[in-house]
Amino acid sequence: MMFNASKRRSTWQGSFTAIVNPFTTDGELDEPALRANIDLAIEEGVHGLVICGHNGETHLMTDSERERAIAICVEQIAGRVPVLAGTGGISTPAVIARTRAAKNLGANGAMIEPPYFMTPKPADILAHFVSISDAVDLPVMFYNCPSRSGTDVKPDLFGELIERCNIVAIKDSAHSYDRTMVMIRDFGAEIGIFIGPAGIWGFAGIIMGGAGFVDGLQQVIGRPATTLFDLAVERNVEAAVPLQHRLHGLRTLLFNSPGTSPATIKDAMRLLGRPGGYPRLPLRPMQGADLRHFEEGLRALDIMPESAEKTKRLRQA
Repeated sequence: MMFNASKRRSTWQGSFTAIVNPFTTDGELDEPALRANIDLAIEEGVHGLVICGHNGETHLMTDSERERAIAICVEQIAGRVPVLAGTGGISTPAVIARTRAAKNLGANGAMIEPPYFMTPKPADILAHFVSISDAVDLPVMFYNCPSRSGTDVKPDLFGELIERCNIVAIKDSAHSYDRTMVMIRDFGAEIGIFIGPAGIWGFAGIIMGGAGFVDGLQQVIGRPATTLFDLAVERNVEAAVPLQHRLHGLRTLLFNSPGTSPATIKDAMRLLGRPGGYPRLPLRPMQGADLRHFEEGLRALDIMPESAEKTKRLRQA
């Protein structure tokens, strides 16, 4: 079944990159690297950017640092693609303040997860998002990632959320293909269902009616990550299947290495000469044998550190 996107609450669709915030070895936001990473993402065909999400290590940043990163992203994008700002947190008033700041800075929308750590009940989650929607008129991409937030928002609660809140899309990272199909079936005609684990079933999710996906693979592998969406729209199974397997291999490497995601994304980017910078403590870059084995994994996927010079030339062009 294909859905008429014109009936959806937003026009967001395609491959959105959850961008890293590059830090220096001293832990400062590397603004030139962030700008370079944004431009590289645009050159490689992304359809939207998420700034200050989990990949951006946003929970290790102050609110003023978040706002600076959002401001840089909005300025650098200059309207070329939608910019969604991660504004989530535990406290409802704090999330309202962050979401209002993101709107004032020019973000096209906010990505917000349920309050983490405290495992709120459905009524608490509903109250949280209703309060945000009442306070700030900004489209929201709901982020359901139980492995990170500790809370899994089921379809029945989500139906009530989209009825009462300014939620126009969801990033579904519940890691259940069955759940994704239910979400597309029940809500895909009204809101955009974005696949979280695009490296696992991004192609299948788009074929079945998903609006797009949100992940960080483009920052490592480049244009092939964004091409997957185009191949799905074209129904090009012959080209998409091997690419999906390659992306799955990369995702497995990033999540199953001795390092911790999203620091592993930055490890790969540095090996490839891409502007990812360094992580902040407690996240650490891989070193020694761990980094060598990680590099071997990239080579096995034909993602070669030898491409670093090519990437550098692309950035300087």
